[in-house]
Amino acid sequence: MTAKGHDRLIEHYRSLQARWSVADRSADYAPLVVSKGNASEPIHGWFHFKEGFSSHLLSRLFKDAAYVPTNKISILDPFLGSGTTLVSAILMARDLGCDVTAVGVERNPIIYEVAKAKVASALRGSSLLGAIASVEGIFWKEFERLKSAPESLTTPSTTLNNSNYFAASYVRSLLSLNRATRVISEPEVRAVFRACVSAAVEPSAKLRRDGRALRYVPDRETIEPIGSFRRSLAQVSEDLKGLSPMDDARIEIVHGDARDLDLLGRTERFEWIVFSPPYPNNIDYTEVYKIEAWALEEYSNAAEMKKQRLKTLRSHPSIRFPDEYHYKNNDHADEIDALLCPLLESVPSGRYERGRRQLILGYVDDMLRVLRSSRKLVARDGVCAIVVGNSVHGSGEDSFVIAADLLLARAAEFAGWSVEEIRVARHLSRRGAGVAYLRESIIVLRAD
Repeated sequence: MTAKGHDRLIEHYRSLQARWSVADRSADYAPLVVSKGNASEPIHGWFHFKEGFSSHLLSRLFKDAAYVPTNKISILDPFLGSGTTLVSAILMARDLGCDVTAVGVERNPIIYEVAKAKVASALRGSSLLGAIASVEGIFWKEFERLKSAPESLTTPSTTLNNSNYFAASYVRSLLSLNRATRVISEPEVRAVFRACVSAAVEPSAKLRRDGRALRYVPDRETIEPIGSFRRSLAQVSEDLKGLSPMDDARIEIVHGDARDLDLLGRTERFEWIVFSPPYPNNIDYTEVYKIEAWALEEYSNAAEMKKQRLKTLRSHPSIRFPDEYHYKNNDHADEIDALLCPLLESVPSGRYERGRRQLILGYVDDMLRVLRSSRKLVARDGVCAIVVGNSVHGSGEDSFVIAADLLLARAAEFAGWSVEEIRVARHLSRRGAGVAYLRESIIVLRAD
């Protein structure tokens, strides 16, 4: 990218930012937009979801809005992830003695399973312990039966079958653990057991999630899955002790698409919408969490995994998505083109040009659909808080920043929201240190 092109993009971002109140709130929010600390929290720590945010973020958002729920917490998270928003809302409502109505939507099948288990457990509390204890015997009996016939414990996953990544005996244990959960008839209990299987997968592999990919670590010490599973199940029981059930809560977890919230068929309006969408970078979460998905047999072949990848938000260029852009048929099409033009012109020519242009267009198009869908579901004067990070693409003179916080704030206005504030939560110091607008922010929107 030429110096002139770089200056034009920065000036475009500067002009956009001048539209709104932008505050550096890193002192308050830096530890809250990352998942560090969740591992030691009851329920929140059951599965390591690297891309999550803190279990304390919701209470901070409420505090800054001077919002004190008295009768009910009403909240929607269209990118539920591993369930942090809803679990936080449930635990908070229990402490305050109020009701909670919440809906969470998640596209990734394995993360959806984990969220379902955590949310159900937060709701049912100690009342779930008896149900868990009552099925342990039949579960382990089925596990032993499956293990006794190793010839049937096969998987089409090339990753799980790679002996550099997984010991063959570990793969058989994971498959046996997962298949043994099928004898559990109660869905919520089965979800808890499957979440424990999920938590045992990465520790058993010489792979680790590192930024945008799974990295091979040949000298990594692995953990035998059965022991890991037992420890996870014991932690579940420990966390649920003394946790009273919330019988009147109305909670729904949907395996669906945040771009099509109309399909939820909801009639009520939510006071809060809180979410963190995938950032416009190079992270394909279907790929990053594929070993758990294969171990839990969410896919029967590679074609099914590819189909899942194509269903995801267009936040990465690692797969060729269709060149279809809904905003082109929208009343604001010309304004959106003007919003994106300086960024598109900054994309350097070369082998990555098409993928990067597709990423920019697809991401904003998809997020505009999310913002429109969510706007229909918010109560009057309701709040939407979006945690999103900006990203650097390319290197050297060809590098450019996708300022997602500014792009989404403007897209939100096209979708009928008012931008109350952009809170800079964290200044990023990864690749591209010192680059303007490289940050993680919380966009606070209002429904006037």
